[in-house]
Amino acid sequence: MKAQTYMLQDLNCPNCAAKLQKAVAGLPGVSEARVSFGTGALNVQFDEAVLDEQKIKDTVRKFNLEILTVLPGRAK
Repeated sequence: MKAQTYMLQDLNCPNCAAKLQKAVAGLPGVSEARVSFGTGALNVQFDEAVLDEQKIKDTVRKFNLEILTVLPGRAK
């Protein structure tokens, strides 16, 4: 399993954050996805053998959000 934190730009809607979390959590290979509206962080734990990280990035972009930074591990 791999854990990544995606710091998002322009996350300005709590409802959108919840929808993004649900969409990422529904991707094959994702065991956990959490969005913090307050910090703009998307924490994802996923199986690299099942899911290509690009799919996560593409899902974020479908919500018209930009990824500022990708950090290894999970943000608190």
